[in-house]
Amino acid sequence: MSGPGFVQLSCVAEELLLRFWLEATEATLDLYDLLTPGTAQALGSLRENVYADLDHEWLYDPALYGIDQDPAAAHLGIAPMGVDDWFASFGGDRPVHPYTAGA
Repeated sequence: MSGPGFVQLSCVAEELLLRFWLEATEATLDLYDLLTPGTAQALGSLRENVYADLDHEWLYDPALYGIDQDPAAAHLGIAPMGVDDWFASFGGDRPVHPYTAGA
């Protein structure tokens, strides 16, 4: 989404896309010798503050595969992490992703 103001990420897919974008941005800046300490700090600050939680990071750890479906981990309140759930809205006042609007 683009426009004025800040809109919270509304689904796992957006979290994954932002993670990819941040990594690609950092790699590109580094490649062209543009990754200054200030820029790295700004990207780190964005990374630390933009996500409501870091559940999506668990997708990168094979040891945690299926933790979102484990009854023993239910108390953690993990969003569903299956591919079919990546575009499901986190709820609240967050918008429904256009990909799932008709579903």
